[in-house]
Amino acid sequence: MEPDIPELPRHPHKPSGLPRWLEWTTAISALIISVCSIGIAIYNARIESRLLKADSYPYLVAGISDGQLDGPNGPESITIELLNNGVGPANEQSLKIRLGDQYVTNVKDLIRTAVGSADGDKAVALLTPVYDDEPTRFIASRDHGLIFHIDKTPANARYWDMFDHAMNVKRLSVEFCYCSVFDECWSVKGQVREEVKACVPDPHLEFVPKPRAQIV
Repeated sequence: MEPDIPELPRHPHKPSGLPRWLEWTTAISALIISVCSIGIAIYNARIESRLLKADSYPYLVAGISDGQLDGPNGPESITIELLNNGVGPANEQSLKIRLGDQYVTNVKDLIRTAVGSADGDKAVALLTPVYDDEPTRFIASRDHGLIFHIDKTPANARYWDMFDHAMNVKRLSVEFCYCSVFDECWSVKGQVREEVKACVPDPHLEFVPKPRAQIV
């Protein structure tokens, strides 16, 4: 015979002090509050992200000058540079320079295009540039990145004036594309600035002040 197994005592269910409809209402309210809290946290995170990006936006502009950068006692100088007037660093990834309708890819090419083929070699020999030969530049806030500058001297004055005149008459223009540290990018052509998904350099038109064959 199998041994008798005593039955466990059954305790009657004690109803809570709240009505069932109120229990459901309380549970649903707690769930809604939790969902709202998550939504508010996500919204605040997005706002903080936008504020952080706003505090890191670069604003790159081209600077073209033919004046006396070092004051009234300094030499006249043709200078092209990129100025970051924004509050965050700018990662310049593409640079093109055009004289009239023609793109040029280095300083020598620009000088020859400006003064003409007859005077090109002599002008290149006398117009000695100081330049940054890096293909791209990372420019801090309120800082500038030099592309090149050429000082006017008694020996090169004639060709310097020819170069300067051509830049003004033919309207030299600088086109560039840069990104923020958050990979938000902008393309600038003259006075037109537009946001783009990414900077796409054109290897055939990119301006590198020193001819590529001479870069070590």
